[in-house]
Parts: sequence; C-alpha cells; structure tokens
Amino acid sequence: MKIIDFYWKENDWTFFDKSVNKMVFHPVIEKHANFYFINDVKEIGNINSYFVEIIGNNLSKEDLMNNYYTKFKFPYFGFNWDALWDCLCDLDWIGLKDIIIYHEVLPKLEDKDFKIYFKILRDAIGNWNIWNEHNFKVYFNLKNYEETEKIIESSLLNFKNL
Repeated sequence: MKIIDFYWKENDWTFFDKSVNKMVFHPVIEKHANFYFINDVKEIGNINSYFVEIIGNNLSKEDLMNNYYTKFKFPYFGFNWDALWDCLCDLDWIGLKDIIIYHEVLPKLEDKDFKIYFKILRDAIGNWNIWNEHNFKVYFNLKNYEETEKIIESSLLNFKNL
C-alpha cells in the first residue's frame, strides 16, 4: 500500500457542531486527508461499509458524475463539480459510519478537471475527519499511483485557486 498525505489550513471555518447543538466558528482549522493506493480491492476488507466503486474504462467527466449520482443515490445533484463537493460533504442519508470510494482505474479527465476532482476528494476526506460522523476513505489502484502523484504535485500550489 502507498499513501499520499495532505495537510492544510483553512481560515474562517464555520460548521454546525452537533455535540453543542450550535454553529461553531474557528478562525483557523488544520485538516488532513489521505489517498490510499492498493493492489487489489480485497485489501480494503471492510464489509460493513458504504462501498462505492468508480468503474469503467475511459470515464468522462459526465460518466464520473453519473457514477457518483447512481451509486451514492444523492437526493439532489447538479452534475457539476460544485454539486459533487456539496454532496460528498453532506452524506446524512447514509446510515453507515464507514464510506469507501474505490477507483479501479482513473477517469479520463482533462488536467484541470483532475485537479478539481482530487481537491474535492481531499476536501471531503478532510471535512469528515473533523466532523467525525463518517470514516470517509478514498482508494485507488496502485498502478495509478505515479500518475496521481504527478497530477497532485503539479496542482498543490494552485489547489486554493480551483
């Protein structure tokens, strides 16, 4: 297994804290996220999870959006990047604690769309790590590690601008 780690800070972050039943403001909050790369989907091994496999060779952006919509059974969805971010950060309709997304192959996206997609996944993981309502994990096939790493490295300085 290989892992790509993300650590970042966000300013002026407000969220509803269920433990105190009110909105909580944090001037600066530290977040982290991991992308996991494995040889075989069987390595995940969590039977009691909401498991979503992003499948299909040559997945376009439209195909990817349709995969998410049908597999997550989103109650609302606008079929664009903003809608995907909104839905992955609001999974109230899923009763299971563990949520896993597995990519057997990478979608066929333009470079800018890949950067946006990876940022959405990173943000969703980081948010759920703080909110702690779900264990939200994203896995990729190990054969895609180098390509993913190159895309991420080329976009790290620009993640805030996407």
